[in-house]
Amino acid sequence: MICLFRTFAVLFGLIPAAQADELRYFGYAGVVCDLDDPWDDTDKIDYSDEVAGFTNANQVCVTGDMKALEERLRNAARQFTPVFYLEPVFFAQQGDRLAPNPQARDWWQRVRRAIVASGVSPDDMVFYLVDEPEFRGLPLSDVSTAAGMVRESYPAARIMMIAAYRKGQVAIPPEVDLWGFDAYAVPDPAAEPLYMAHLEKAAAQLRHHQRLVLVLDANHTPYHRANGLAEKDMAAVARAYFALAQSRDDVEMLLGYTWAGGIDNDSEKGVRDLPPPVIDAHRKIGRAIVGDG
Repeated sequence: MICLFRTFAVLFGLIPAAQADELRYFGYAGVVCDLDDPWDDTDKIDYSDEVAGFTNANQVCVTGDMKALEERLRNAARQFTPVFYLEPVFFAQQGDRLAPNPQARDWWQRVRRAIVASGVSPDDMVFYLVDEPEFRGLPLSDVSTAAGMVRESYPAARIMMIAAYRKGQVAIPPEVDLWGFDAYAVPDPAAEPLYMAHLEKAAAQLRHHQRLVLVLDANHTPYHRANGLAEKDMAAVARAYFALAQSRDDVEMLLGYTWAGGIDNDSEKGVRDLPPPVIDAHRKIGRAIVGDG
């Protein structure tokens, strides 16, 4: 998480009606990931019903229970494109670092069997391979190796990775199709020189088959508050990211982090935990992208 905070220009304008042809997907992290939001009083861990109707691509996490994974993929695919998070299959957490999982080939074979049993075509998924690899000490060569395993199994697969913002350091493996970076507490990314320099550097590296993901700052933490962003301000932040995505022809997905709170820690609120005007702004953005706006 990196702060690029400058000054906050609140965007009160209407959401633009037109959209770039490339902006096809909108959704959130943590939707089907066994995440229990600490900001509610339920034990709910699947939020598909809450994002139905205004999203078309949401994170679905792998699980070690292959029968449960079959049903999870099947149910998700009925409602949206599964952004299928595979990091635990190919990589293992070692302290604060990632390393290749020595059991990756075995686990990948199990996951492939679950995909077949689910009846969901791999061509109808996005394979979300890894999150912030370089920031977590994982060489991109290991990302390329894992992507090669997915590509060997599914030649038409859409493979995605998300990097952490690191000033001046952008490298997009040729094996991935969708690439983005996260940066938080940025009120308006289009007005932030550091953010835009990073984005343009990434855009200049794109190969013919590659497109960008904008990671929408869709959570609120003490970090945001310390940098001048109140919970209510996150509606304007969302509109700013959407405006930037619409202004470009190389952005294919707007992926919000996050719908439910508590992915990183209990102080983190997701969109569902924020004031109604923030939720409403997200719904309008989603409907504009998925075709109901």
